[in-house]
Amino acid sequence: MKLKANFYSDWVAILKDYLSNEWGYDISSIPDDEIPFVYFNIEHRLVENRPRKIHYSDHFSCPTELERGWEILKNKIESGQDIKPHLSKLVLKATNKDFLLNDWRIHYFHLGEELEGDFIKRTGPLLFAIVTDIKFYVIDIFSHGKWADCDIVEIIHKNWPDLISNYRIRNVTGLSHKETSQDRLNLRKNHVNSFFECSDGSIYAPIGGGSVLSGYSIENTLFKVDQTIRELEHLQDFLENELSNLRSEIEGCGYEGEESLEAKLLITANCYKALFPKYNFAAILKKRA
Repeated sequence: MKLKANFYSDWVAILKDYLSNEWGYDISSIPDDEIPFVYFNIEHRLVENRPRKIHYSDHFSCPTELERGWEILKNKIESGQDIKPHLSKLVLKATNKDFLLNDWRIHYFHLGEELEGDFIKRTGPLLFAIVTDIKFYVIDIFSHGKWADCDIVEIIHKNWPDLISNYRIRNVTGLSHKETSQDRLNLRKNHVNSFFECSDGSIYAPIGGGSVLSGYSIENTLFKVDQTIRELEHLQDFLENELSNLRSEIEGCGYEGEESLEAKLLITANCYKALFPKYNFAAILKKRA
């Protein structure tokens, strides 16, 4: 029995289907070898619908004219409703990269009160926040265009140092060159990562993980793609080694000793499976965490 399978190609097909039919993206011009990067990039930019506890920095202050918009967004955050309408409209573009998110781990949200199409009415001032699976860290409201303002990291460092401690550079004092906001914007535009020095001398590597030269996130795109490819290779090797142990079950579904067995990868919410389409038989390969 020889296994005929390509789990990587199956995975790409699964991602394409999800991008098109679940998220509604036009991916017709995107080559297959870029699909995994596009998928994880979009996943990184979107915010999953789930209730989150809100934490406020000591710097946060909401202007009176934005209070109603903030109350609307706040209720959605705490109740786990969809907050995609408050994000940038650029999330609709499959290949767009968010360099503020990649560099500093920060999402920004519009605070309008009414929908205009699929998105909330755009506002000049924007809410900047760090979003985790269960928490929503409100940094402050900044003017549109303040994507690289030094106050942003200073506020995070002061209020939630543990949140970014993994990116703190120890035993280093003083950077030889301190970038201006414009310097940082220029570096991001060219997909160049830089360190940040706080006013108290603390130095951080990119707290969002940084970008690769293609502009995708290192941690949330590149690492996830590489990790998944290794996992698929392991699963395919595992299946090949297990074929003889599955023989009796496959024979019960009609297998009569053919030299090769075609298998397709299936991914469910709970596990990875191998489907043998000719025999309508599926075997669980691994539980998903």
